[in-house]
Amino acid sequence: MTSASAPPEPSSPRLARDSLVVGAATILSRLLGFARDVLIARLLGTGPVADAFLAALRLPNLVRRVLGEGGLNAPFVPLYLAIKAEHGEAAARRFAGEAASHLCLLLLLFVALAELFAPWVVLGLAGGFAGEPDTLALAAFYTRLMLPFVLLTTLAALLAALLNAEGRFTVAALAPALMNAILLVALFVELFRGGSSAESATLLAAGLSLTGLAHLALILAPLRRIGLPRPSLRWSRDMTRLVRTGGATLLAASAAQLILLVSTQIASTEAGSVAALYYADRIFQLPLSFFGVAMGTVVLSAMAGEQAQAVHDALLGRALALGLALAIPAATALFLLAEPIVSVLFEQGRFGAADRARTAAALSAFALGLPFALVAKVFGQAYFVRRRPRLPLLAGFAAVLVAAGAGYALLGWRDAAMIGALAASLAFLVQALLLTGCLLRERLWRPDAATIRAILAILLAAALMAAALAVLLPPLQPWLAHGQPVLSRAAALAALCLGGALVYGLAGWMLGAFGPLLLRLRGASVRTPRS
Repeated sequence: MTSASAPPEPSSPRLARDSLVVGAATILSRLLGFARDVLIARLLGTGPVADAFLAALRLPNLVRRVLGEGGLNAPFVPLYLAIKAEHGEAAARRFAGEAASHLCLLLLLFVALAELFAPWVVLGLAGGFAGEPDTLALAAFYTRLMLPFVLLTTLAALLAALLNAEGRFTVAALAPALMNAILLVALFVELFRGGSSAESATLLAAGLSLTGLAHLALILAPLRRIGLPRPSLRWSRDMTRLVRTGGATLLAASAAQLILLVSTQIASTEAGSVAALYYADRIFQLPLSFFGVAMGTVVLSAMAGEQAQAVHDALLGRALALGLALAIPAATALFLLAEPIVSVLFEQGRFGAADRARTAAALSAFALGLPFALVAKVFGQAYFVRRRPRLPLLAGFAAVLVAAGAGYALLGWRDAAMIGALAASLAFLVQALLLTGCLLRERLWRPDAATIRAILAILLAAALMAAALAVLLPPLQPWLAHGQPVLSRAAALAALCLGGALVYGLAGWMLGAFGPLLLRLRGASVRTPRS
C-alpha cells in the first residue's frame, strides 16, 4: 500500500495577503475615482450634458471593469498555466504573444467601426436617447473621443493577466489608480478654468484616452523585466482552445456589467436618471471592488495551480467568507445611510437636492444586491478555473433577462434610476442562487462547518451594526444637513461610519466571524485517498 503525496494546503495568510494587495490597490483606484466623480457631479450635475457624457462613459467603464479588473484572467490564466505545465515556459510565452497580437487586430477593427457608427453604439448603451437628438449627438461625440481608450486598456488588460499568471499582482492592480489620477488633474484644470459643462466634458473625454496609454505603459514596465511576449499572428492549437472557451468565459465573467448596462437602458427612459444611476453605481462599486476584483484575480490564479477538490473547497470557502465579511456590513450601511452619503459626497455645485434624493434611492436599491453580486463573483471562479463557462454563462444570461424584465415591468412605479438599480439587485440575487445551487448539486463546492459558522456570525454582527446606526443617526442628523460646513458634515458622516464599523468589528470578533477563516487554516490536513 502506497500513499499518494498530499496536495499542498492552501495558504490562508498568502491568499488574504494577495487579496488585500489587489483589494487595497482597487480601493485606491475607487477612492480616486470617487474624487473624480464628486468633481464631475460638481461640474456637470445631472443635466443633458451629464447624461450624454456619462452614457458615453459606460462603454469605457464596461471595458475597464470587465477586462481591466481581472475579467481576462478567467479565460487566459488557466490556459496559460496549463500550457506552461505541459509544454514549458517558452510555449506559454508564444501563446501569450499570439493572443496579444490577434486581440490587437480585433480591437483595431472594432474601434474603427465604432467610430463610424458611434450614434448606434450610444443607442445600444442608452436607448432612451432616441427621442433626444441633441443629447444623442453629444453622447456620440464623446464616445468617439473615448474609443482609443478601449483599444489601449484592453491590450493592457491582457498583458496584466500575464503578470497575474506569473504571480505578480501589484502593478496591474495599481494601473487604474494612475488613470484616475490623470483624470483628476484634468478636472482640477477645468475647475480652475471655469469653462462650460460641455467644454469640460469634451476635455474629460479626450483625457480618458490618454489614461489608456498610461495604463499600457505602466503594464509594459514590469513585463520587460520578466520578458515581453513576442508578437505573432500564427494561429496555433492553443489559440483555438482560447477562442473555444474564452469567448463564453469572458461573456460569463461580464454578466455583472451587462446587468448594469441594462440598468442604464432603463434609466435612460427618464431625463437625469442616467447620471443619478451612475453616481449611485460608483458608490456601490467601492465595496464590491475591494474583494470582487481580488476574487477574480488572486483566487482564480491560486485555484488554477491546484487540482485537488479539497483545496478548491478550502479556497472557495475562505474567499466567500472574506468577501461577505465586507459585503454584508457595507450593504447594510449603504442601505441605511444612502441619503447622508450621497449628500456629503455630491450635493454641491450643479448637483442639487432633487439629484440627491434620486441618487440616494438608487443607492439603497443597489445595496440590496451587493452581497449577491459578491457571491456570484466568487462562485464563478469554480467554473472558470475548470474551463467550464457554460453554467456561469447561462446564469448570467438568466440574470440579464431578469434585470430587463423586472426593470421594464416596474417602470413608472418609482424614479427610473431607482428602478434600474432595483432590477440589477434582483438580477444579482438570481445569478447567485443559480450558481450556488449548481455548485452544491454538482459537488464542486462542499462548504465546511467553519465557513457556515463564520457567515452566520457575519450576519448577526451586521444586524447589531444596523441597530447601532439607527441609534447614532438621529443625534448626528443636524450636523449632516445640507448647509452645514463641508468639514462638519464629512466629520459627522465619518463618525457615523466609524461607530458602525467598531460595533460590527467588535461583534464579529466576539462571535468568531473572522479568526478561523482569515488568520489561518485550521483542522486536519487535506490528503488524497490511499491506494
